[in-house]
Amino acid sequence: MRPFVSALALLSAAAQAGAQEPSTAPVLAKKGLYRQLTEPPCSYCATQDEKNLVRPDDRVVAWLRAKHQGGAIPLRHFLAAPRVINDTYGLFFYDPDGGYVSAFEKDYGYEFHGWRRGVMVVRGRDGTLFSALTGLAFEGPGKGTQLRRIPSLTTTWGHWLRLHPESTAYDLFDGQRYPLAELPQQPSAESLETMGQVDPRLPARAQVIGVRYGEETMAFPLENLPARACFQDSVGGASIAVFWYAPTQTAVAWRRVLDDRKLDFYADEISPPTAPWKDRETETRWTLAGRGIDGLLRGRELPWVDSVQCCWYAWVAEHPQTKLHTPSAEPAPKKTP
Repeated sequence: MRPFVSALALLSAAAQAGAQEPSTAPVLAKKGLYRQLTEPPCSYCATQDEKNLVRPDDRVVAWLRAKHQGGAIPLRHFLAAPRVINDTYGLFFYDPDGGYVSAFEKDYGYEFHGWRRGVMVVRGRDGTLFSALTGLAFEGPGKGTQLRRIPSLTTTWGHWLRLHPESTAYDLFDGQRYPLAELPQQPSAESLETMGQVDPRLPARAQVIGVRYGEETMAFPLENLPARACFQDSVGGASIAVFWYAPTQTAVAWRRVLDDRKLDFYADEISPPTAPWKDRETETRWTLAGRGIDGLLRGRELPWVDSVQCCWYAWVAEHPQTKLHTPSAEPAPKKTP
């Protein structure tokens, strides 16, 4: 008897067969459309907040696991206009069409170049073209090289400030030095023109967090979720936990193993907004930044997993063979004071 195959699986297979692989998709070049920013001087989040130039709900990309408890870049002030920052803190690419900011180890000489499959393309100093989402070079002298991602997440200025007021930020110069640009609300014509056919497993612009471990990738859907949630799965043989916090529209992925102990996480409704997750083994509370606030693991940090929060079309364009997380019923968490 012929095995049953779902209509969705057939549609997905047809879409992948009809779509071009990322390596062969054409690039729409718009070199010079945006001017990159290099090494803006830095200050501290608390100091910059006193200027009242950043709104509490402003989106920021925050980098983690660095001195000064990491740092945050307000997108509206520093990335909405140039799209690319070359800096000692890292290399940052902002693609509003794909709904993501990707952060890589420090490097210089990168600039906006155009779009491919709806995803932003950047150009290195030797002419090599990179996917802004994955950091993988697909054309030019450095083809096949991979930028190394640094731990990061996207959240709001107000929430990050509550977690780490001592972290670093770029100096706003009272708003006079850098061009201020509101975040685009509609996808660009160029992104739509190059997007092509999108895997129908999810709507093209559905929000996901894409996770990579080893050679395997998985997308975790972020639509219609409660205010705080936790999803656990295995990616590339590693046990992964994804924290989701709806008030800041933030998702971030962590390894579940710390000191050879596997932790079982859950979203705790009675925990404070600064640490909404707990693990059942030690009852430690955890922040978005993966830091233990109280409990047996207070002061410890979870290992970050290579991941980026983005639109489904962008993730699947670069990872056409990606798996899709299916939520399972979780046991009810214990109620603790």
